[in-house]
Amino acid sequence: MSNSVNFMLVLASADPSLMEAPTGDAARSIGPGFVGFVATAFMVVAVIFLIRDMVRRIRRVRYQGEAQQRQSELMDKGKAYGQYDPEAEKAAGTDAEANGEQGQPPRS
Repeated sequence: MSNSVNFMLVLASADPSLMEAPTGDAARSIGPGFVGFVATAFMVVAVIFLIRDMVRRIRRVRYQGEAQQRQSELMDKGKAYGQYDPEAEKAAGTDAEANGEQGQPPRS
């Protein structure tokens, strides 16, 4: 506890002239300069490209999921109305191939 009190007393008694801001050439030498600006600008551009790529990939995954869901809904509707039966289509395709016929897509 006494160490922190001593430290605070030292800071309080410090000469304020030592804490003045530098002026002139000394002020210019403090800071990142042009190299720091270029590095920061490069990082900003890289992050922008990464975010755009991530958004594009997320959108693509979402659209694929919606398309698969829509396709399964349509297949379920077709099964409900008796219009589409994948097992019957597979059987018809193997019979046609066995007879040497070309498989034709089902007519709607």
